Amino acid sequence: MARKYSRINGPGRPALGKPVITRSKMSEVKEKEFQLFFADKANVNMSSYKVNAKTHLSVLYLKDQKSALWEKFSATYLDGMKRTSFMSCLQNSRFKYKEDLEGLCITCNDYGYQPFENLIELVTTNFFNNKIQRVCI
Repeated sequence: MARKYSRINGPGRPALGKPVITRSKMSEVKEKEFQLFFADKANVNMSSYKVNAKTHLSVLYLKDQKSALWEKFSATYLDGMKRTSFMSCLQNSRFKYKEDLEGLCITCNDYGYQPFENLIELVTTNFFNNKIQRVCI
């Protein structure tokens, strides 16, 4: 191998720089289907203040677990990407898992608990004295 390199480039010459080739193994249609699926507010919550450092796009919080999202995606797009590609796109992107804007855990987010709105409503309906309501709120 060294003799062949020496004959082609000459002795003592540095190696030629190889071009960097990047290939997209997934078709554009499948990528658009993925983006359309996660543009739907039924699947993600968009952060208004957090930004992904690499892409400078707002962070998207998943509303459901990854396996449940895969089931929805595969039912919606029958000829879409495969499960492994779907999971790797989720992992290497701007999606966050098990985080929520209000600081709720994923279980509370699943059941739709809104802690402060419900507590204020409970206090106003159960306590008739305005002084006690102000103290509790």
